[in-house]
Amino acid sequence: SDKYYNTPTAIIGPKDQKFGATPDDLKGKVLGVQVSTVHAVYAKKHFGPTASEIKEYQTQDEANNDLAAGRLDAVQADSIALKEFLKTDQGKACCDLKGMVAPDDEVLGPGVGAGVRKEDTDLKEKINAGIKAIRANGKYDEISKKYFDFDIYGGATQSN
Repeated sequence: SDKYYNTPTAIIGPKDQKFGATPDDLKGKVLGVQVSTVHAVYAKKHFGPTASEIKEYQTQDEANNDLAAGRLDAVQADSIALKEFLKTDQGKACCDLKGMVAPDDEVLGPGVGAGVRKEDTDLKEKINAGIKAIRANGKYDEISKKYFDFDIYGGATQSN
């Protein structure tokens, strides 16, 4: 289907270190990502040439724990997941948001849509019509603003 949401990809790191989310900012740093995700693919493509190491973890929690323990310099993941971590006691104590990574539609895609079988064209059209209708009548924004402090539909083109 057409996209119905799109969240940015972010970088977090230790509070006492000042850097951003560009390849130059991560030069020589150890970056943690969850294995087999678009974030791992993105990190290898964009940060691999400059980061001293890209370390892959089975779960996001493992990467976050290693960052909090000082075994990583930064973590890259979905911004919503990282913001939730930063609200925890562990996250508040250690880390802050360094920035959002640059868009790459080839890796991150244009947004998240509903998956349907190719032959279900009628269903796909109904889903797309529904998305378009709630975007047009303001209901999407009304619901979105209850739960998110940013444009969940995605002014940016990246997705997770």
